[in-house]
Amino acid sequence: MEHRDPLVVVGVCAPERRRYAASLASATNGYLILLAERPPSQREEGLQLSTAPPLAAATPPRIVADVSADLDLPHLGLAADPRSTVICVVDAVHMLDDLHDGRPLIDVVAEGDDRGDFGARARRAVSLLEGATLIILVNWETVATADLALLMTIASHLNPTARVRLSREAAEDIRSLSSAQQEPAPLLERAGWVHALNDEHDPYMTDPRVTTLRYEQQRPFHPARLSAALNDIDAGAYGTVLRSAGFCRLATRPGILARWDHVGSAIWIDPLSSDIETATTAQDISLTGLNLDPGGLRRALDVAALTDDELTAGPAAWRRFADPLPAWPLIVEESP
Repeated sequence: MEHRDPLVVVGVCAPERRRYAASLASATNGYLILLAERPPSQREEGLQLSTAPPLAAATPPRIVADVSADLDLPHLGLAADPRSTVICVVDAVHMLDDLHDGRPLIDVVAEGDDRGDFGARARRAVSLLEGATLIILVNWETVATADLALLMTIASHLNPTARVRLSREAAEDIRSLSSAQQEPAPLLERAGWVHALNDEHDPYMTDPRVTTLRYEQQRPFHPARLSAALNDIDAGAYGTVLRSAGFCRLATRPGILARWDHVGSAIWIDPLSSDIETATTAQDISLTGLNLDPGGLRRALDVAALTDDELTAGPAAWRRFADPLPAWPLIVEESP
């Protein structure tokens, strides 16, 4: 049977996400499915699927997928399908807390599974916001108007391509979307940081308290000074940085482009490959936050970059610098 365009419901607040998905399935006469990772003892093909049959309908039922937060959108084909609408359900009362949450996403994980990292739940919360085509705020009725404007602007900065809406009922949300629906951007191109690095960041909603800036620097970072700068940033010395992402290079690990991925108080700087040499700058990072001091942030990161003398000393000297950042796994270069 051919189905109408799927509705993919995501969010780290499981009760609100489940409630919304059920309401959406009822409103659209949809076929509700739950997508979640199986426990290790039951793991076969990686996904657990439960279904609730739709009511009889003259038209094919619409799939409504309730996606557990333990699944990442880029690895979920249904979310990457351009016909799908990805709806991120956000509890307005706890949205900022979710972006600062230091808890792991999963308490017990296999070695190397970063879902057990400090801050993994916050990382997933921001990635779901960045991958959505529609961001729905629920439980917003008790939140002050000025705070709602702030939350909606943060969401718009994190994902300029998404519609951001205060939800009253699921049926109304879908009607509003269909009345103004445009072709969604590809999943991996929706995030605000991607738009910022392409100089295309133009969020629909604005608030003077919310800023997104792009930082570029041609010199590699000295890892010890970068660590000190990150501590100052985390302490709020330059405002509250909620999200930063992009690419960077560390002097002690020359020739390797790394992915910079930060949310709340957690940061991951992970190697991409030793054969990627296409970046025109060593550092290219987008930063989004509240009441930011752009000049102070840029100066702090500039201080973390190599000085003239350090730069001219060359990679052999760089490898002897103090490096308190977590070690990387060995990168194996692919043969041409």
